[in-house]
Amino acid sequence: MRFAVVGTGYGARETHAAALAALPDADLVGVWGRSLTRAAELADAVGAQPYEHVDDMFADVDAVAFAVPPDVQAELAVRAARQGCHLLMDKPVAFTTRDAD
Repeated sequence: MRFAVVGTGYGARETHAAALAALPDADLVGVWGRSLTRAAELADAVGAQPYEHVDDMFADVDAVAFAVPPDVQAELAVRAARQGCHLLMDKPVAFTTRDAD
């Protein structure tokens, strides 16, 4: 299964990307973050490709692990789901019920 990580902070590096890169049946292929420089650094560390455009990444993967704040995650998760991606989210989906809906 082809995975991507959305986010470049501590949680993305130390938890999501590290775990996916270590799984033998997971293929971590992409990283996207609000900073392309940080996405490239993380992608390089885990053998993945940095993406400048998140929707391009969603089109290339089967599942997305989110490691961004809920106010960023909600809108991106909807976009990923609309492209047929499975979603892995360990934080609140959003800060408000309306955004979560």
